Amino acid sequence: MDSLRYGLALLGLLMATLATSAPAPENLRLMTWNIWHGGRENDRFRGPRQVMDVIRQSQADVVMMQETYGSGELIARGLDFHFQPRGTNVSLHSRYPIEEDLSVGEPFNCVGALVRLPSGRRVAVYSLWLPYGEDIWIPATRRASGLEAMLAACQPSAEVLERLLDQIHQRLAGPQYADVPVVIGGDFNSMSHLDYTEVAREHYGRPVRWATSQLMTGQGYRDAFRELHPQVNRAQDRTWSPRFPEQEQDRIDFIYFRGAGVEPVRAERIDTSAGLFPSDHAAVLAELRLGAAAPPQDVSLRAATYNIRHGAGMDDQLDLDRTVRALRALKADIIGLQEIDDRVGRSERVNQMAELGRQLSMYPAFGSFMEYDGGLYGMGILSRYPLVDVEAIRLPDGNEPRVALQALVRLPSGETLRVVNVHFDWVDDDGFRWPQAQRVHQAVTEGDVPTLLLGDFNDGPESRTLGLFRRSLQEVAKPAGQRFTWPADRPTQEIDYLFVGPAARWQVGTARVVNERAASDHRPVVADLKLRATTE
Repeated sequence: MDSLRYGLALLGLLMATLATSAPAPENLRLMTWNIWHGGRENDRFRGPRQVMDVIRQSQADVVMMQETYGSGELIARGLDFHFQPRGTNVSLHSRYPIEEDLSVGEPFNCVGALVRLPSGRRVAVYSLWLPYGEDIWIPATRRASGLEAMLAACQPSAEVLERLLDQIHQRLAGPQYADVPVVIGGDFNSMSHLDYTEVAREHYGRPVRWATSQLMTGQGYRDAFRELHPQVNRAQDRTWSPRFPEQEQDRIDFIYFRGAGVEPVRAERIDTSAGLFPSDHAAVLAELRLGAAAPPQDVSLRAATYNIRHGAGMDDQLDLDRTVRALRALKADIIGLQEIDDRVGRSERVNQMAELGRQLSMYPAFGSFMEYDGGLYGMGILSRYPLVDVEAIRLPDGNEPRVALQALVRLPSGETLRVVNVHFDWVDDDGFRWPQAQRVHQAVTEGDVPTLLLGDFNDGPESRTLGLFRRSLQEVAKPAGQRFTWPADRPTQEIDYLFVGPAARWQVGTARVVNERAASDHRPVVADLKLRATTE
């Protein structure tokens, strides 16, 4: 009996040790808010109290504040929060103790702190205010500004951010911060490339690769709001400006985060209060779930490629709902789509990628080849997982203009997957296809990045086009006798393929041609893949 009690006591001690070393997951609510001249624009005294009310109702635990301007201490006392100012502009307000000052850069632009949560877990939090060169939010300024002028207006924010990120990472380089999640929020005075996409062209007019947001995602930071709201809607997303609706409305306030075991569970924009809202910026609230870091793990993926013929089936009837049903039946995590219309007359002016993303609850990307029938014609990618970046790679022209659509996808493991979707020229002579294939081959072999290449290659298995990719990538082969993908009703040709690379990172079986005869003139191809965890 004594040995049994001793064994139980050891077991209890072990369990207690494990519980201590790996705290239970907990949620943290963070807000970023430029409160506009200390929140006093409505009223010198009532305004700061309105700011406090908005923060209380949000139940935020930590507030990254900008334009604090003398109201910070009053607001912190009213909320019974810990307060860390720096200069006059940026400050931090925390329900939980501030353990250490982590500030870098100029006091007007950045304040940082190490916040200790009730579990003992620590989080590094930064509040930023970034400058801009020209006010491109004044009405009608965009119509007079070319793309270069718009990018130049927000270039100062990118330049300051680049310096701050370097300094933040140096400040947190010590081993004591190795497992500390980092949250960076603030008024960036610039927009996001995740908003200004080809899919959202009807909202923003043109795709723009804003430098500030690319700096953040390029350093592994995740945009909490966009991850939870993949369907872009300018009116519903904007943080500038609830007080000046006549100005250009944009999302310029962000909460970014990075860290193992951290996931967003809620994100919203707040721009209403009792009485007139006290700021010209909306507040952004994000709730993060902080869990334990998982060991490197394999990721199972189902990938598919499907030329959907802009929703017109073998019966030549336009029926995008039928396409949705066919896509849903694939149960794929990543789908490369060819022959996509964006507000084209023949497809009833529908933004097809936005609609497919909405109906399938997936992240959509679109790349246009050319203008067609009042809209744009091109290709798309749907992803179950967040998109980090999207780029249309211009290919040598053929019978029609062509692009390859590249998307960087953040997998559940935290690793980034490069997905490249192709639709090569269709004429019998491969004189156009071959230079297009060479350009894509260059793109998919740059760097040691896990890559999925898929699409309508418009070429047979014995062609030099397919031979080129087989030299560098691994083909996900189809079973003999079940390889044909076109035409859908009675297929006689194999022209749709999937490849992965580097081959050592992937476990692949066989691809399967789905017996879908009606929704398009192609049949979809689907494959179950496993990306092996990196050992580094």
